[in-house]
Amino acid sequence: MSTNSMAISKEIAELVEQYRAADDRSRHRWVDRILRLMLPHFRNWAPTLCRISGDVYGNHRDDVISVISERTLEVLGEALIPGKHEKVANWYSYLNGISRYAALAYFNSSEVTAASGMVALQRKQRHIARVREDLRKKLGREPEPMEVVEAANDEMRARRSNPEKQGVLVELADLDNVLPVADIADHDRAVEDDDYVLSPIEGRELVTAIIDACYLRSDQLGKAADVWVGDLYGEPPALGTVTEIARTLHIRQDRAADLLADVRTVSQQVCEDEYGVALPV
Repeated sequence: MSTNSMAISKEIAELVEQYRAADDRSRHRWVDRILRLMLPHFRNWAPTLCRISGDVYGNHRDDVISVISERTLEVLGEALIPGKHEKVANWYSYLNGISRYAALAYFNSSEVTAASGMVALQRKQRHIARVREDLRKKLGREPEPMEVVEAANDEMRARRSNPEKQGVLVELADLDNVLPVADIADHDRAVEDDDYVLSPIEGRELVTAIIDACYLRSDQLGKAADVWVGDLYGEPPALGTVTEIARTLHIRQDRAADLLADVRTVSQQVCEDEYGVALPV
């Protein structure tokens, strides 16, 4: 983590402690100070959070900043609950991680997606963008369209039991509306890799640990975990939905919701036991 981020994190931690210690009438002052401190960073993060969700031109930038601010307010409210967010060692990185979740939820919400089918379409487009970027790094050039299609579908066939039936396989026509990452200006890449709650390497290890822990409990729970967090540390990151869990495991929505709740419980335990951090969801 950069020296500047460490200083900001320390300042936020001090403000949070003062906020917790304040009386009800004066707490809003500490909230205002925290938000004023973080607002420039929210503005800096927003273009990247838009880009990784498919909004390459930042049309939703202001909305994303608002969503991040609102989620930060919620987290501060939760911080007043005994034991809640007390294990956060780096508030700057923690808010960075929470911002990613909040922005992803916003772009997958009905506010942005006019119909439920658009969620699956957006996930497919993010998958294509990530595969294309991985191939660019591996090949040292812009990959051919069929190379992207084949690589994307190979990944899906390795992860899904019946990708053809689930409608997640990529066709050439799907590439038309996905811009190469190389086409996006470097200044849009505002979120630094070293400002995660965990480093990207640790994050991928954490995802594997969560999925493995779920598989130890049951094969079905492991598969649900894979759908939920299997793409969490991809680029761009993505979380699976209850609908996707139900479709992948061929189960009812209510059963999928129960499984997701169990996966979240296991995830929180793994995060706290193995890494000493609270899961920012």
